[in-house]
Amino acid sequence: MQEEEGLNENRLWAPFASEEEWGLAQWLMSSGLSQAEIDKYLKLGMVSSFISLLQNYKQSFLDKIDCLPRGPGWQCEIFKAVGDERDEEGRERVEVFELWKRDPIECIRELLSNPMFREHLQYAPERRYEDEWLKMPILSEMWSGAWWWTNDEVKTHEGATLVPVILASDKTQLSNFSGDKSAWPVYLSIGNISKAVRRSPSSHATVLIGYLPVSKMECFSKAKRSSSVYQLFHDCMRSLLAPLIKAGKEGVEMVCANGCVHEVYPVIAAYIADHPEQCLVACCRQNHCPRCLVRPDRRGHPIESPCLRDPVKTLSMIHETLQSGGYKPAGFEGTGLNAIDPFWKNLPYCDIFSCMTPDLLHQLHKGMFKDHTVKWATACANGKEDEVDRWFRAMPSHPDLRHFKRGISLVSQWTGNEYKQMENVFLGVIAGSAEADVVKAVRAIVDFIFYAQFETHTEESLLRLDEAWTRFHVHKQVFVRLGLRKDLNGIPKLHSMTHYIESIRLLGTADGYNSQGPERLHSDFAKVGYRASNRKQYIQQMTVWLDRQDAVRRFDNYLRWMKQDCISQLPSAQGGEEENGEDDEDDGGEDIDAYLSLGVSAARGNNNKYKISRKPTFPNTSVKTIVDNFCAPDFA
Repeated sequence: MQEEEGLNENRLWAPFASEEEWGLAQWLMSSGLSQAEIDKYLKLGMVSSFISLLQNYKQSFLDKIDCLPRGPGWQCEIFKAVGDERDEEGRERVEVFELWKRDPIECIRELLSNPMFREHLQYAPERRYEDEWLKMPILSEMWSGAWWWTNDEVKTHEGATLVPVILASDKTQLSNFSGDKSAWPVYLSIGNISKAVRRSPSSHATVLIGYLPVSKMECFSKAKRSSSVYQLFHDCMRSLLAPLIKAGKEGVEMVCANGCVHEVYPVIAAYIADHPEQCLVACCRQNHCPRCLVRPDRRGHPIESPCLRDPVKTLSMIHETLQSGGYKPAGFEGTGLNAIDPFWKNLPYCDIFSCMTPDLLHQLHKGMFKDHTVKWATACANGKEDEVDRWFRAMPSHPDLRHFKRGISLVSQWTGNEYKQMENVFLGVIAGSAEADVVKAVRAIVDFIFYAQFETHTEESLLRLDEAWTRFHVHKQVFVRLGLRKDLNGIPKLHSMTHYIESIRLLGTADGYNSQGPERLHSDFAKVGYRASNRKQYIQQMTVWLDRQDAVRRFDNYLRWMKQDCISQLPSAQGGEEENGEDDEDDGGEDIDAYLSLGVSAARGNNNKYKISRKPTFPNTSVKTIVDNFCAPDFA
């Protein structure tokens, strides 16, 4: 059947008439053009003559795309809020909200059954060691952490599979210069897929499962507005994740990429968010830690064994407060809780406080480094900003380092990659410009950041991470002594670093949960779709646009698979003569499948790549100088 379809060109491209028509339809859908812009493009003389056989081609190709297979469909659920404010006629003000969602179980089924992930899926926890005595474990993927081993007992029988669910949510602005258009996407991935694949947007290993409503709740008075916004978030998340309750308790059968039917138990294991959203999920105030019970006035102190929040006790206090109509039991105020009915109370085996993952982007790169360490160290430098900028400009060129030609003080907006480039050289910039304790504190923070973003951890690297954290607390008082801070207790990002080692042991290394991933996905799942809409009821239009994008991607993958399958049926190239007449086993032994998977250039020779600096770091350097100054006696 596959052979027949591969040889029949008309059936291969169906429902499109030809490869050219499919190529045009694919480009129109992936270009991000709005419907009005597509109309303008199709009316161009050259294009209209090409598709003159169809009078209404735009609607025709949209109908064909809508016929293509796609993933889990979208549903809209209506929420209504009756506020305590009244309108001009004395009636209670009412607001209506739309929750757009997809079934998370079906999304998990799609991920587990995707053949592209077959070599990257893990169905059971795994322990690896760096020594032959099995005393020094290696931590990397989620299946190497303690969470999977601890929760693997939720399976009812041998052969069942635990699926650690990874959630991420982050509200993002859609309109650039005017308007107040926002979206609140919720993403889902699973810990069974390796973190390198999850981090790649093109792999589609992290999927969009919903758009939460964004509202300022103007139907409520200012006193009740914030709590109403919080409760709306939890009500929507409860509805969105409701299918996980039954599936987590009873299991659900799914066909996985290995060709076997597994009984799957999906359990929420990690939640990726910035600090305000972590506090929103944990039902606590933002001046408290969403993971532990440290007092706000102690967040700047090193705490070796912080008392973690207990989900059972937290739910008990919240329930008692809600049932009593506002009476707060003992310990409620001290733990910084909000009286919100949480979405996670019925989710099986879910410790939401342990699910809060380290955030390398907001907590370390942007938070502790750029917003605090750079600011403090610059203020401590002899020449302040001018001195720091001068040293950045004087930095010699290097192919692996960014050269900040204009310094850093005038840059108002930074990217995550620019933070990392600045971290590579900042210690060298500040050394000699500030007193010794400042340099030691900066080095401790930079060391912590570099150790924290390791892709693989051992007991030794975790010990180095803890030592860097300890060194910073030894030297941090220099910033208080120089008058830059009254104390360091009001910095939640500083306290969050306390939980890094614990989280790495529990869920694997922090690079698998960086919020930079969801930030990147906003472009694909929110902003491009918004620009393709007419800005009216844009969330609904975005879901339609995403459905069509998914259909186009699936059909393109199918065509690639069919082409490869048809080509692999051709006679092998191994038995023929070489075009260049040489009998080289590296050149003549490759078949057509190797060219498809590796590329022609890789199949024909060595694929090693070398980096050469565009501009030499030390131009016009004599041989004598190289021998004398760079300890290279054999260079001559």
